[in-house]
Amino acid sequence: MTGTISSFGFGGISSQLLLGVQNLSQSQSSLQLEASTGVLSSSYAGLGASRTQALALQPAITQVSAWTSNVTNAQNTLTTTQTALSQISTIAQDLTSSLSTLGSTLTYSTVTTAATAAQSALTSLGNLLNTKQGDSYVFAGQQNTTAPVSTDLGTSDLATQIEQVVSQLGSTSADDVLSTTEDLASNTAAGQPFSAAVSTSPDQAYQQKMQVVVGQSETVSVGMVATQSATSTSTTSPIRDLMRNLMVVASLGSSSTSTSDYSSLISGLQSSMETVTSGLGDMSGLLGVQQNSLTTQASMLSQMSSALTTQLGQVKDADLAQVSTQVTDTNNQLQASYSLIADMKGMTLASYL
Repeated sequence: MTGTISSFGFGGISSQLLLGVQNLSQSQSSLQLEASTGVLSSSYAGLGASRTQALALQPAITQVSAWTSNVTNAQNTLTTTQTALSQISTIAQDLTSSLSTLGSTLTYSTVTTAATAAQSALTSLGNLLNTKQGDSYVFAGQQNTTAPVSTDLGTSDLATQIEQVVSQLGSTSADDVLSTTEDLASNTAAGQPFSAAVSTSPDQAYQQKMQVVVGQSETVSVGMVATQSATSTSTTSPIRDLMRNLMVVASLGSSSTSTSDYSSLISGLQSSMETVTSGLGDMSGLLGVQQNSLTTQASMLSQMSSALTTQLGQVKDADLAQVSTQVTDTNNQLQASYSLIADMKGMTLASYL
């Protein structure tokens, strides 16, 4: 009889109690993990029926993050490009001032000063066109791992060729000098003095701007190419024209200021600089439009990311208030179970009678 009661007490009910305690302990550990991490489960499997939604949301959040990163990188590139373009515009303004002085004062001193300044500006222009943002050349377009200017502008073959043409001023008319130097500067052959990647016509270069993925099946063109036109309809390159004008002025020491064509040459360069200044302004405006567009896109992506993260949180995040209550209830049940097991160990036959 005693054996029967013992078997029933400790082999039956106590086993069930121990199993219950084990389950409660597992629940306690799970709830404590939820309380410490703030999520329902560390694995998708633990989310139950909600795992399908979580599996769909997480890749979407990752994709939006990638698009946001692309937009941020493009914005940084545009900021760097805009700064460099502003400095190029300053070079153009300085050249315009020099031409104004040459147009009113023809002395050896003014010519020498202007030629020296132009020579220095050519080096600066080349360096600005090779500006980098990170590992990318901002004026190289899609081929942004290759420097757009392949040599020092002031000592390039193009500069030498233009100097030879300018030295013929007097025996050659100003119109011919301007026309010939323009043709030389417009040459799209590689090494004149641009890299093969950007040695193309102004309209073709305009189409080679960097492409950035900013959304689902949404790609935008950003930045600018050194040799591009100011607008999609223009057939001239402001930077090529600026480079040519600087090279002509840098070569003025080889020509005679006493020739009647000298004033005509200066006048032609002044007219060209008006177009250059206007074109550079259009380029800066284009970059500004791109910057505004990317700012709008960044705002949209931020809102999208926030919405998706909120949805994922509703699926994965634990209700900490509820979890706290559940932890307390589970602890109470465990304490009760432990007390009951302890009491059962002290039971005798008399306890059952």
